[in-house]
Amino acid sequence: MSESVQLLTQASGYGILVGVGALFAGGMILTTKLLEKYLHENSHSTETFSVANRSVGLFLSASAVYSSWSWATELLWVSTMVYNYGIQASYYYGAGLAVQIAVMATIGIHAKKKIPKAHTCLEIVQLRYGDVLHGLYLFFALANNLLSCSSMILGASGAIAIIAGNLNIAASTMLIPFGVLLYTVVGGLKATFLTDFVHTLVLLLILCYLNTSVLTSEQIGGIDGLYDLLVKKDASGDRYVEGNYNGSLLTGKSQGALFFGLILTAGNFGLTVLDSSFWQKTFSASPRATVPAYLIASFLIFSNVWPLGSIIGGTAIVLDGTSGWPTYPRPLTEYEIDSGFVLPFVLKQILGNGGVGAILLVVYLAVTSTVSAQMISVSSILTFDIYKKFINPNAQNKQMIRVSHIGVIVFGIVAAAFSLMLHYVGLNMTWMGYFYPLIICPAVLPLLFTITWDRQTKLAAFLAPVISLPVGLAVWLSTAKHYYGEISISSTGEQLPCLYAALTVLLLPGILSIIISLTINPKKFDWNKLKEVDLIVTDGSSTPNDKNTITVNDTVSNSSNDEIKEKQDLSEVNVNVDAGSQQNESVEDITHEPSKLSEQLTDKELDFWIKIATGAAISILLITWVLWPLPLYRDWIFTRAYFRGYVTVSLIWLYSTLLIVGIAPIVAGRHSIARVFKGIYHDYIKRDGLGVAAATYNPPKA
Repeated sequence: MSESVQLLTQASGYGILVGVGALFAGGMILTTKLLEKYLHENSHSTETFSVANRSVGLFLSASAVYSSWSWATELLWVSTMVYNYGIQASYYYGAGLAVQIAVMATIGIHAKKKIPKAHTCLEIVQLRYGDVLHGLYLFFALANNLLSCSSMILGASGAIAIIAGNLNIAASTMLIPFGVLLYTVVGGLKATFLTDFVHTLVLLLILCYLNTSVLTSEQIGGIDGLYDLLVKKDASGDRYVEGNYNGSLLTGKSQGALFFGLILTAGNFGLTVLDSSFWQKTFSASPRATVPAYLIASFLIFSNVWPLGSIIGGTAIVLDGTSGWPTYPRPLTEYEIDSGFVLPFVLKQILGNGGVGAILLVVYLAVTSTVSAQMISVSSILTFDIYKKFINPNAQNKQMIRVSHIGVIVFGIVAAAFSLMLHYVGLNMTWMGYFYPLIICPAVLPLLFTITWDRQTKLAAFLAPVISLPVGLAVWLSTAKHYYGEISISSTGEQLPCLYAALTVLLLPGILSIIISLTINPKKFDWNKLKEVDLIVTDGSSTPNDKNTITVNDTVSNSSNDEIKEKQDLSEVNVNVDAGSQQNESVEDITHEPSKLSEQLTDKELDFWIKIATGAAISILLITWVLWPLPLYRDWIFTRAYFRGYVTVSLIWLYSTLLIVGIAPIVAGRHSIARVFKGIYHDYIKRDGLGVAAATYNPPKA
């Protein structure tokens, strides 16, 4: 590796990792306690810890979903891909994010109808197919959690280390999960939602500042200035991009950007569908908020990467090699490019230490948001799918909360250690981003069919991923050997082997599942079997064990739909009633949208939202991968007018996102916020004549 670059001091890095980490941990712990006291939240309830009482409202859900897709590697990687393949890569990154969020909206509303009391996606697999397939999908889910979380930590710790005066990467890697452990253990998914909101707000404010400041800087000179510089770079021949029309940086016909977008899309399907934390956010949203919240996030997610890639990625191309560039006079190394250092280098040259410090904070917030969600996901799997299923079927709330806390701590340590191992064996963010789809994608379509298609059989759900995984790995290795003459870290990290393998492991299982299900002993599953299972964990006695072991062979109860609905309502109403304490109200969090657990939507209403979600997912897929990009994939270079519109609309998208998922939750939650501050005022600020705190304020019920 060439001579390293120091952008900020090591003190800056430790200030973010320790200072900001402690600040967020302390803030979220305090917030959790205030919610307990003034809004009657119960963070000691398993239901609150794992699925936030299934009552989170529209704008907070949308903000949390948006934050969940705001990965640290996303911000670093999009600039790298634009630097490598041209401006069109910024579009394909957004296209690789949007459709999965819409698919999760469809999954979420199907789950609301068919198994409204679930905590993890694996519970659905076990209830429908039994223990063997439960174990198989448990492997894919945990592999997904470990690989995705570790790749995020790997990318973020590398960026933080290079930014902060060559900070020891081992220290950076181990400190990232530490602060997250504290508030996640205390607050569970509720703390994750609130932290996601704060992260989203700060992220969007900083992105608005960075994109606008870079674009209007003297070195760039606005949209026209950036366009002229890119045209000049094209004309010089210094950056001829193989696979682009005329080698141009300003063309929609970019083979490298297209291949990258396809690999990213396949991998992101694995990251979302196989990640129980994304399912948990659908379980935790109130029934009426699930689909709208996800579709809002799907529509707005372009804001993270579209302006950042086109503005800052484009700026990296035109500034590379100039006298102010951090690596001048030497060129960027392949390691620096693949590790995502292009973004902080641009900010150092244009905005100085302030811009670099801002992106350092954003990277830290993005990676901790991801790590927090992964901790809750893995702890819920350990609690519900391992501990309660195989170790202690009669576990009660107190025992399960203890296991959840242990799971958070253990996974945080394991993920940090695994990330460190990846660094020391020479893997980087780009290699990991290309690799993990091969491991996690074989189970994507069979798992989707598990909750959406009643004709997938147990045999199909087993054979489809089991056959596809080794086939995909064989395609990966053989293609690397064929095109590059060797099997090495370098050759296996190239686009073509990863593209062919990713598409194989994503699509082949769906084809196999359909063929096997329709030709070998076809059956039709009765969804009422899932509705009858009571998975709610209360503070009293546990759910009867026999209800937790229903499989596809069990018979259907004779209860009518109305009786089933009544049982669900009664069990849901009592989710968080502590013995000897006042009834816990269903809190609307920061959104002030009361949603009683008993207010399950009717089947007719759920069917309506299923149609909306399905139609939206298909429409978003067609728009982002057909109607928009394909007309641009021709022998054409962006005109000045098109480039103006492209960048201008991206900035409008960004500022609109700030208003909708950054500011709107505060406005919608003003009543809840007011109740908390009123309680603090009465208890700790207002004093009687003797200077003694007034009697503890008991806020009115919502």
